[in-house]
Amino acid sequence: MYDDVLETRVLDLYCGTGSFGLEALSRGAAYCTFVDIKSDFVKKNCEMAERGTFRVVKGKVEAVMGRLGEAFDVIFIDPPYQTVDPNELLKSIVEHELLANDGIIIYEESVRAPFVYPEETFVMTSEKKYGDTKIYYLSVKK
Repeated sequence: MYDDVLETRVLDLYCGTGSFGLEALSRGAAYCTFVDIKSDFVKKNCEMAERGTFRVVKGKVEAVMGRLGEAFDVIFIDPPYQTVDPNELLKSIVEHELLANDGIIIYEESVRAPFVYPEETFVMTSEKKYGDTKIYYLSVKK
């Protein structure tokens, strides 16, 4: 978990149950937008947790990005492993201006999947390995 979320705007893509966004809200994020093709679990979990302000957007991530309409300080991406091209997804985030100037992207993927990202736009600030999972931290090049 990225620790510096106080008063941030968080976007949780492929959110599943919403655990990342809920954790961010519990640590003081201003609000979180959750996106997943199945929204029932995350909506129920958010209502039960009674934590912060949130919005749940149901749909395929690629299809809804154009209507999110704001820039986020933290974007967490946890797609089903080896199903999404990170390079294309990150280019779409830039195209739709979803990342704030000083924002960070946290991308979770299988260690077996290649991680290619638009190096002309982003710099990898850190990466961590946990078993079969790798987490990449990216920010916009200055």
